[in-house]
Amino acid sequence: MLSRHLEQTLHRALAFANARHHEFATLEHLLLALVDDPDALAVMRACGVDVEVLRNDLTRYIDVELQNLVH
Repeated sequence: MLSRHLEQTLHRALAFANARHHEFATLEHLLLALVDDPDALAVMRACGVDVEVLRNDLTRYIDVELQNLVH
């Protein structure tokens, strides 16, 4: 059984891919979704990750570099 946060994160990753009409959800979609997961966010912050930079870079990457996934 998945935790509630993990299940929500997986749904968010699929929603990010779906909103962009991507054929697949990738690790980048999952990482973007993890930025909004409270458990993962705590780990990222403890490791010194600049979450806003990560979010912006991932969004830009997904929107530009993954255009070949649009169906």
